[in-house]
Amino acid sequence: MIELKPITILDKNMKECVDLRVFPEQENFVASNADSLAEAYVANKKFAEEGEGERAVPYAIYKEGVMVGFVMYGYFPPEPEEGDNAYSKDEYTYYVWRLLIDKNHQRKGIGKKVVDIIMDEIKTKPLGEANLCYVSYEPTNVGSKTVFANYGFEEDGRVLDGEVVARYKL
Repeated sequence: MIELKPITILDKNMKECVDLRVFPEQENFVASNADSLAEAYVANKKFAEEGEGERAVPYAIYKEGVMVGFVMYGYFPPEPEEGDNAYSKDEYTYYVWRLLIDKNHQRKGIGKKVVDIIMDEIKTKPLGEANLCYVSYEPTNVGSKTVFANYGFEEDGRVLDGEVVARYKL
């Protein structure tokens, strides 16, 4: 059974999460969990100070009680000042920000199940209204492309910061 449990940089099991690793040839596909947890902390602190509430939702992924990965999604306001580098210039959107399955647990269907779970949560629009959910991945990351395409994400023809952008209509 796959289970998602909230995690922050302040949790006692944070080191276990930070120690999860992908294969060396996958290291350029995803940021470290340490970076991801720090980004979640900073984003949530920034938006809370602005009265906007939580914007990053990080989870440790467990399979039968063993931590096997990390996933995080975000909820972001329009970014008109970002121009062509924005996921959306005029509406709030969800974004599957990170997905990392430890190298010892890959190719077991965990990623697919996690996307099912996280998208079921996002569809409830827990942080606010949005019509779209985005994901982006390196063009050579066949695993991510396959998992998200199988769920129904469609590439929209854009490449932002060197990553292919795909979207899902909520």
